[in-house]
Amino acid sequence: MTLKTVLAAVAAFALSFPLHAQDKEKAKDPAAKSARKDAGFSKQDRQALERLAQADMAEIAAGKLAQQKASSPEVKKYGEHMVQEHTKMLQEGTQLAQKKGVQPPREPGKKHQSAMKKLEGLSGEEFDRQYISQMVKDHDEVMKLAQKTAKDTKDPELKAHVEKGSPHIKEHLEQARKIQASLGASAGAGKGAAKSAGKSEAAK
Repeated sequence: MTLKTVLAAVAAFALSFPLHAQDKEKAKDPAAKSARKDAGFSKQDRQALERLAQADMAEIAAGKLAQQKASSPEVKKYGEHMVQEHTKMLQEGTQLAQKKGVQPPREPGKKHQSAMKKLEGLSGEEFDRQYISQMVKDHDEVMKLAQKTAKDTKDPELKAHVEKGSPHIKEHLEQARKIQASLGASAGAGKGAAKSAGKSEAAK
């Protein structure tokens, strides 16, 4: 499965969530739609919701790549976990966006797509290290975004959404850091063993 196919599948999935019957009726009513937009949901709120959805889409797509390309069972398992967790978060975020009259994004942001292209060109241990490094960076950024949004937003539903997701994001970040440390230790052990073997050969 190519990167383009993965992104297309994630985008199709994000756009597949149906509006609830009540929301469909509201969507038909321009006054109701306008009221939703004006009910304390600022431009900053809309941008935060869009960025969170793009981050979820990126983690799903990257997780699918990890399931295919990672050499470490631990990294594969982490990728699978990211697909499961961020699929739930994306679904909840998309439903909130629809309720607020916000058009859900169709694909991850350009920065995420660039990182994905880089991952697609890697394999084996090199992929593992780069993927986990990207997960640490992404989740650290999203954690800060979620915390800022929870602090700044005046919309109770958006605040509840980010506060519900924050513990999961924190857990993902901690898991990624642990795996990153273990991959670094493994790489160091491998280099140490190779150096030791080289000395043994030289001594003969």
